[in-house]
Amino acid sequence: MVKIRASAPIRIDLAGGWSDIRDYTTNFPGAVVNIAINKRAHAELEINDDGYLNMNYSCEVPVGTGLGTSSAINVALLSCINHNKFSPVESAELAHKFEVLLGGPVGRQDQWASAFGGIQYLKFNNESVEIIPFKPMNSAIKWLEEHLIIAHSKIAHKSGEVHAPIWEKFKQDDSQILNAIHKLKSLADDMAKALEKDERNSIINILNEVTKTTDELSRSINDPVRDTCENMMNTNKISAWKVMGAGGGGAVALLSNEGNIEEVKKECELAGWMIIDWLTEDNGVLIEIS
Repeated sequence: MVKIRASAPIRIDLAGGWSDIRDYTTNFPGAVVNIAINKRAHAELEINDDGYLNMNYSCEVPVGTGLGTSSAINVALLSCINHNKFSPVESAELAHKFEVLLGGPVGRQDQWASAFGGIQYLKFNNESVEIIPFKPMNSAIKWLEEHLIIAHSKIAHKSGEVHAPIWEKFKQDDSQILNAIHKLKSLADDMAKALEKDERNSIINILNEVTKTTDELSRSINDPVRDTCENMMNTNKISAWKVMGAGGGGAVALLSNEGNIEEVKKECELAGWMIIDWLTEDNGVLIEIS
């Protein structure tokens, strides 16, 4: 019997989401900054002595969080199947093509985060993805690891339902939608610069601008978590908040002010949210054959 195991990390997106979707990148270049984190999707392929196959998969966090879990699962599965000629780019592209077949608007940031790991500054142009050389300061990442709290609201999140009406307006040349996505792309470029210089006030402002700008796409993106997050902003417990992925539920990132980390976590738990502890994951796909 041969067993092939593969795993791939999920991610948190800091800025630029929506500008990686093909509907946008066929017309305009997109940009995203994200961080792969130490929570993984796992896949296992067994081939017995008679040639029969058995495949299983799992993820360390719930699906539907907006943390790229579906793409991580797909990258892990396809890396298992394609293990003899594995490459991160191939696994990312195969996962993207598979998700396109399933229907709905599909971006490319999640698959690249899962395949490569680490902190990424990605540029998207039509069907191509470029990994931009990028050296965030270690002090900036350590600050985020300590203060950026990821909490799963447990509110049902279906990214396709959030995306569909927005992209329909985009196809109708809605100027508010187009300008908002342009702004989100620009905020990714700003985030990359702020991380390289450890400009914490800029990082805070960018996260807040992302939330403000996604409201221009649709307030339904942020509404499910808005009241809880704004209460913490108004009481000075956090300095910024941002939904993960397409929003409309799922996980949210809350940037705690100094000395308020445990209080923010407690308030999240009182709201019925689940804290997802995280650190940066430098490794992308890992494959083991036995």
